[in-house]
Amino acid sequence: MTAVLPEFPMPREHPLDPPPQYRALSAERPVFQVRTPRGDTAWVVTRHEDVRAVLTHGAFSSDPRTPGFPTYVTGDVPPPAGFFMQADPPDHGRLRRTVTREFLINQMEALRPTMRRILDELVDRMSADGRRSGDLVREFALPMAAMTICEILGVPFEDHVLFVSLTDTVLDRTSTPEQAVRAASELMGYFDRLVTAKKERPSEDLFGRMVARSADGGLTHEELVGMAALLLLGGYDTMAQMIGIGTVTLFEHPDQLAELRSDDTLLPGAVEEMLRYLSINHAGLPRGVTEDVVVGGQQIRAGDGVLVMLNAANRDETVFEDADTFDIHRVNNGKHLAFGHGFHKCVGATLARVELTEVFGGLLRRLPGLRPARPLDELPFRHDMVLYGVRELPVTW
Repeated sequence: MTAVLPEFPMPREHPLDPPPQYRALSAERPVFQVRTPRGDTAWVVTRHEDVRAVLTHGAFSSDPRTPGFPTYVTGDVPPPAGFFMQADPPDHGRLRRTVTREFLINQMEALRPTMRRILDELVDRMSADGRRSGDLVREFALPMAAMTICEILGVPFEDHVLFVSLTDTVLDRTSTPEQAVRAASELMGYFDRLVTAKKERPSEDLFGRMVARSADGGLTHEELVGMAALLLLGGYDTMAQMIGIGTVTLFEHPDQLAELRSDDTLLPGAVEEMLRYLSINHAGLPRGVTEDVVVGGQQIRAGDGVLVMLNAANRDETVFEDADTFDIHRVNNGKHLAFGHGFHKCVGATLARVELTEVFGGLLRRLPGLRPARPLDELPFRHDMVLYGVRELPVTW
C-alpha cells in the first residue's frame, strides 16, 4: 500500500510560529515527503544544516520548468526572461551581476534620509487633525514599502495599486490557474510599458541606469522587463509584510518593546531577530532535482521536487538556543536564513536591513504610545499567501 503523505501547506497553531508538524516530522525523518495542493509530491527540508546544503548544491534547480519542480501556487506561469530568482547558472549569475552594484552598503545607507522623509509624511498623515488610531497595515506598512521602493527604482507611486493587486492575485494560493496567468500577463505588460518609457525618457533612478547600461548589449528588452518586475515586487511585498507582522511581534513582547523605546542602539539586533523569528516566506523555496543526491541521509532522485523551509530552519534548536523565543539580545541571530543562502541569497538584503531599522526606529520615535487596538487572536493573517503577514493591524497611539 502507498503511504498517505501529509498535506502541504501545514496549519499553524500560533500565528507567529511555523507549523509544529515540521519539527515533529523531521524528528522522525530529517527530510520527509508531502503532497502539495496541486497533487505534487515533494521532499521537505527543514533543518538549518540541510537547508544550507540544498541552497548551495548545483543539483537543485530554481527553474519551474525543471522536471519535478513543486508548484505551490495555482497558476502555470513560466518564469519571464530576466527573473533571475527563477533562473539557474549561467543566466542567473549574468543577470544578477547587473544589479548587485545597485545594492552596495554605502548606497543603501545613503537612502536613510529618504526613508525618514517618507515615514514622517505617512505618520503626519495618520495623525492629522488629532487622530489617535488607525490601521497600521493599510495606512503605514503598505504605503511605506511601496513609496520607498518606487522612489528607489523610479516607478510612479500612483501605479502601486495596480501592481499590488495583480501581485496578490498571482501569489494567492486560492486564485484559479486562469486568474493567476491573466494577472501575471497584465503585470508583465505593465513592466513592459515602464521599461519602454525609461528608454524614451532616460532617468537617474535604478531602472533608468539599468536601461542605460542595456544599450551596450548587456540585457535584452525582455530581460529588463523581467528584472524590473522582480526588483519591484521583491522590494515591496516583503517589506510591507515584515513591517506589519514585526510590529505585531513587538506588541506581543512589551518588555523588549520598552527596551527598544529607551535604547535605539538595540534596533539592528532586534531587526535580525525579527527576520529569524518570523521568516515570512512560509510556502518554502521550491527546487527541482536534476541529479541523484543525498540530503540529511535521505536519497533524493533526479526528477523529484524539494521545498526548502526557511522558517523551520530559523527555528532549529541545534543552531538557536530556545529557538521559539523572541529575543532581541540573541547573540547568534546573524546565522538566520531569512534571506536565503548561497548564490540565490536575496540581492536586497542590505536594503531590507536599512529600511527595517529606519521604520521601527521612526515608529517608536514618532508614535511613542503606539499599542495594539485588537488582541492577537482577532487579527487576520495571510495563511493563503506565499509571503506570510497580517492583513490589518488596528492600533492606537
